[in-house]
Amino acid sequence: MKTVRAVALIFVLSVLASSQPHLAQEAARTQAPFTLTITGNLKPGDSLHWDFANSSQTVRKAGEMIVLGVDKTNVSSHEITKKKQWDNFFGCQYDVRDSSGDPVRQIQSTRSFGSIIGSLTPGEKEPVLEPGESDVSSVRLDESLDLSQPGTYTIQAWAHAWDDPKSPIVRSNTLTLVVEPADASPPQ
Repeated sequence: MKTVRAVALIFVLSVLASSQPHLAQEAARTQAPFTLTITGNLKPGDSLHWDFANSSQTVRKAGEMIVLGVDKTNVSSHEITKKKQWDNFFGCQYDVRDSSGDPVRQIQSTRSFGSIIGSLTPGEKEPVLEPGESDVSSVRLDESLDLSQPGTYTIQAWAHAWDDPKSPIVRSNTLTLVVEPADASPPQ
């Protein structure tokens, strides 16, 4: 009986040892090749650049545009595509919830953008991010989500890790959006 157990144990150990490279490859594939960071704040005195160091909360008045900056950074050792074909809002999806934790209602946009991601012309290379490179884009959320009511909302961007809609999801930081009444006085 001890001999059978010993043979079985040796068999199991040999199978595990032979599968280690496979397990290492699986572990490497599960690490996302990029990070996402969102903010609703521009750098003080610089209306052209986003303040990603200040990315936990932003305040707007009801009826104002709600625009986010999205930073996608390649943290892998190889190039990756900047934007995925099936994602919307310029490469990401957005989970936006009200103070009760309920998803915010989508609305019909008053603007027509056509296709956000156009098709490549023959011979054109898909835009990529090199290792360590970042791509900053912006998205206006108030045109497609009902953020018209004063209150506190949470926003998180997400995208699939690879060009496979079944791949793991990469999530950004969570941004708190405070929408104040349109007639609210500025803080003193």
